[in-house]
Amino acid sequence: SSGINAEWPLRPGYLDIAHDKKPLGRMIFELFKSLAPATVENFVSFLTSRLEHKTFKDSVLHRVIKNGWVQGGDFITSSGAQSVAFNGDTFPDESFAVDHSRRGTIGMANDGPHTNGSQFYITFTPAQWMNKKYVAFGYIIEGESTPNPM
Repeated sequence: SSGINAEWPLRPGYLDIAHDKKPLGRMIFELFKSLAPATVENFVSFLTSRLEHKTFKDSVLHRVIKNGWVQGGDFITSSGAQSVAFNGDTFPDESFAVDHSRRGTIGMANDGPHTNGSQFYITFTPAQWMNKKYVAFGYIIEGESTPNPM
């Protein structure tokens, strides 16, 4: 499951992670709405299931890079081939203010500049090479070891 606590934006959001229907844990994250408002709004719309048939709930993490990152958000094909923004096809890179200097950075996976949609990643290690290439918009604040069994 996924969601935002009712007091949004005062409370963090979360993703419940499972593998083969076995729960692995909950990742709670802080999203930086003041630094990337459109990016956060896009992510939250899929997180909270506000859009019919466009939700992270029961979607898969389709890409796992050992010692790198996990990627999800393709709720259309579950393969990483599709990514759509909440209000259309894709949207532009908004801000590079959040860096990738720590484990648990959440950012937008893209297919080049200004091609953000529904796909996101969570880093396992610092990934400063991603700075200025991918829009990061939050950090895991609890449950960052959850993806380790993957």
